[in-house]
Amino acid sequence: MRRTYIGLFLISWATLLVEVLLTRVFDVILSPHLSFMVITCAMFGLAVGGLFDMVWSPVDEPSRHSLVVPAAAFAASVCMLPLLLNVIPFSIENIGHQPFAQVLWFLLLYLVLLLPFFFAGLTICRIFSGRPQDIRRLYFADLSGAAIGTAVLTPLLPRLGPERLMIVTALAGLAAAACFSGTGAQRRRLAMAALIVLLVPLGAGPRYLTLRLHDNKRDALAAIARGQLEFSRWDPVSQISVVTQPPLTDSADDRGRKHVAYDGGTQSSDFFPFDGDFASLRRDLPRRVAFQFWRRAVLASHYLKRDSGHRALIIGSAGGQETKAALLFGASHIDAIEMVPTMVELGTGRYAAYIGGIFRHPAVDVRVGEGRSFLRASTQAYDVIQVFSNYTSSSIAAGSGALAPAYLQTREAFVEYYSHLRPDGIVQINHVAYPRTIATAAAAWQTTGRDQFRSHVMVFETQGPDPDYLPTVLIKMTPWTPAEVDDARWFFAFPAVHEMTYALVENPLDPVHSFLPGSYYAGALPGALLAAAPFNAAVVTDDRPFFHFLRRSLHHVSADQSVGLNAATAAVLNAQMRGGWLPMDWVHLLVASAASVVYGLAFLLAPLGLSRTAREPWDGRGAALAYFSLLGLGFITVELLFIQLFMKLIGYPLYAITTVIAVMLIGAACGSMCSDTIVGRDASRWYMAFAGILATGLCIWASCPGVSAHFMRNGLGLRIFIAGSMIAPMAFFMGMPFPLGILTLRSKPRAAIVWAWSMNGLCTTIGGVTTALCSLSFGFRTTMLVALGVYVLAGVTFGLLRQQSAQIVKSAEPLLPSSRVCNLLFLPQARVVANKARQPHDAREHAGDAQGAT
Repeated sequence: MRRTYIGLFLISWATLLVEVLLTRVFDVILSPHLSFMVITCAMFGLAVGGLFDMVWSPVDEPSRHSLVVPAAAFAASVCMLPLLLNVIPFSIENIGHQPFAQVLWFLLLYLVLLLPFFFAGLTICRIFSGRPQDIRRLYFADLSGAAIGTAVLTPLLPRLGPERLMIVTALAGLAAAACFSGTGAQRRRLAMAALIVLLVPLGAGPRYLTLRLHDNKRDALAAIARGQLEFSRWDPVSQISVVTQPPLTDSADDRGRKHVAYDGGTQSSDFFPFDGDFASLRRDLPRRVAFQFWRRAVLASHYLKRDSGHRALIIGSAGGQETKAALLFGASHIDAIEMVPTMVELGTGRYAAYIGGIFRHPAVDVRVGEGRSFLRASTQAYDVIQVFSNYTSSSIAAGSGALAPAYLQTREAFVEYYSHLRPDGIVQINHVAYPRTIATAAAAWQTTGRDQFRSHVMVFETQGPDPDYLPTVLIKMTPWTPAEVDDARWFFAFPAVHEMTYALVENPLDPVHSFLPGSYYAGALPGALLAAAPFNAAVVTDDRPFFHFLRRSLHHVSADQSVGLNAATAAVLNAQMRGGWLPMDWVHLLVASAASVVYGLAFLLAPLGLSRTAREPWDGRGAALAYFSLLGLGFITVELLFIQLFMKLIGYPLYAITTVIAVMLIGAACGSMCSDTIVGRDASRWYMAFAGILATGLCIWASCPGVSAHFMRNGLGLRIFIAGSMIAPMAFFMGMPFPLGILTLRSKPRAAIVWAWSMNGLCTTIGGVTTALCSLSFGFRTTMLVALGVYVLAGVTFGLLRQQSAQIVKSAEPLLPSSRVCNLLFLPQARVVANKARQPHDAREHAGDAQGAT
C-alpha cells in the first residue's frame, strides 16, 4: 500500500505542475485570455477520466497493477505536448477571417490539452474507488503531491524552461507507473520508456526544445524569425525575450534599440542606446526625444519638477526610460521598482553599459518589488510618483482579459499615492481609458477629505488619426497655477523630430472647454450617467479591481462627450472585437463557458445517461450528486478568490498563486487526515467540518482588508506567512467534506464513487466561470459570501444524504445479523468481494494466492 501512496503523490505532483505550467505557456505562445481555459480544461479532464473508469473499465475492484497503463499514458501525453503545441496552427489573429478552420484547430488543441488530465483523472479515480476505506490517507497523498507540484514551479521554470520541465513531469508519471507495477518485466519496460523520454528532445531538436509563438504579437514572432533574438528566459513572472531592432528612420540619432518582449510580445519595453551624457541629451532633446524615450510624455512630470532636486518613485522601471527622464531633469534620488527580476538583472548587468549605466547611477536605487507593497512599507515623501503603462500580461499575475486585476489603478492605490506625495507633489499615470482613471482618482481624493479635485488635474492626449492609448494624467496635490499650465503646454507643444502633437483635453483652468463632464471629478458618478454610458465607467476598488472590464455590449461604440466616452476608449473597445463579432476581452469566459457545456454534454452527461453501469440503481443518488457538485463549485470559488485577494497582500503574482494553492492543498490534506478526530470515526460530528468552514471563512471575510493593509509594509517572507496563516485554517476544514462523502458512498456500487468524482470535476469547471462572473458583477467580498453559502448548502445536503443512508441500513437490519451490518457500513467493497467469491476462476486465483502466501 505504501507504493500506492507514493505513486499517487507523484501523479498528483506532476498533474498540478503541468496545469500551472501550461497557464504560463499559453501566456506566451498564444494569449493570456486563453490561459484561463487551461484550468477549466484540467478540471474537466480529471472528471472525464473518472467517467471513463466507470463506463468502460471492466475491473470491479481496481488493483494496483491496473494503474500502470493510465499512469504511463499520462507520461506519454505530457512528453508529446511540446511537439503537438508546435504543429497545431491555431491562431487568435486568424479567428476573424478563418473562423471555421480555427474552430477545428481549437477543438484539436483542447483535446490535446485534455489528454494528460484525462489519464491523471483515470489513475486517481481508480485509486480512490478501489480503496475508499483509506480515503483520508489517499486524499492526503493526492493533495500534498499537488501542493508541492505547484510550489516547485517557481524555482524550476527559470532553470529548465517549460519544455524540459514537461520532460521532468513525464518522468514523474513513469515513476508513478513503476510504483504501481507488480513485476520486474514491467519495471524494465518503464525504465526503457524513461530513456526514450530523455532522448526525445535530442532527436526532435528545436522542434521540441523551443515552443513557437502562434501569433505575431508586437512583431516579436517576425523578429525572432529574422534571427534578431539576443536573449530569452522564462522568468517566474514573465517570459522575457530581447530582440535587436534596427533603425526605423534615416536619422543619424536613430541607432536602433533592444526591444524587450514580455510573454511573447503581449507587453513590451525597450533598451535605448545611450552614452550617459545627460547634458548633451537635454540640449538636443527636440532632435533626440523620439530615439531615447517611448514618447515625450515619459518626461512630463520630471520636466515640471526640473532642476529642483526632486525625489521620484518609478513604479515599473522596465527598460529605464522613466529613470533616465528623472536623471535628465536633475532628480536627487530615484526609487525604481520593477516586478520582473530578469529586467532588473539585464538593466544592471548585461545591458547596463548599452543604456548608459542609468540603473548604476548613485542617485538610483533599483530593486525588485511590487508598487503597492513598496509604498506601504516606505516612509518617504516624493515629489513625483510615476506609473507609465505598468501592468503585467501574465495570467498568473493578472487573471485573463477583462479579469485582470489592476491594483495600481484602484481607489485605494490612489489614496496610497496621495499619502506619499509632498505638498506640491505630482502623480503621473499613463494608462488606457483616462475617464475611468479620473473617476477612480476623484473617489480617492474625496476619501482623503479633499475637494475641488478638478483644479488639480491635467490630461494631455496625442492628436492625429491614431487614438492615444496612453494619455498623460497629471494630478498635483496643490491646484495647478496658470504658469504651470502654460509650462506644461509648452513642453507638449515644442517641435521635435518624429514626435506626435499633443493637446490639453482636461484643463484645470477651463472646465467648460474640457472633455469630461464635471461629475467625473465629484468622487461618485451618478447612477443615470453609469446607466447611459456605453462603457463601464464605475470607480475601480480593491474589491473590484477590474479596470479593464470596460465592455457593456457587443456593439460598435463611438465617442460621446455627454457620458465621458473618449475616442481612445471607444477605439480600444472596437479593436477588441476581432472580426467584428468576437470580443477578445471576453473570449476566455466565452471559451470556458462553451467548453463546460459542449464537452460536458458530450463527455460526461451523455455517457452517464447511456451507460448500463451508470444507470445501475443506488439509493440517495440525487442527494449524493448534488453534494459533490456543490463541493466542486465551492472549492474552486474559494481557491480563485483567494488567489485574487491575497495577490494584493503578497504582491508578487506567481508567489501569490503558489502560496494559495499550496497552502490550500496542504491544509486540506491535513484536514482529511485529521477528520477522524474532528468529526469522529463514525462521522457523528460531521457538522463540525461545515461549521469550521463557515467560521474560518467569515473570519477571513471580515479581517482580510485590514490585515492586508497592515502587513503590506512588511517583507515578502512575512507577507507570505500571514497569507498562509489566514488560509490554512479554512483549508484544513475544506479537506473534510470530500472524504466524508466518499465514506458515505462506500456501501454503494463502485459506480457511485465515480459518479461523484465526475460531477465534482464538472462543477469545478463550471465554478471557474461563475466565480469570474460573480466577481465582476458583485466584487470579491460578495462572492466570498456566496462561496460560504454554497458550503452551507452542501452541509445541509450531506445531512440529508446521511439520514437517507441511516434509514436504508435500518430497514435492512431484520434481514442481516449485526456483524453483516457492520461489514456493509464499515468494510468497503464487501459486496464486490462477495460477488468475486462466487466466481470459480477468481476463487482459484485467491486459493493460489493463499497457498503462495503460506
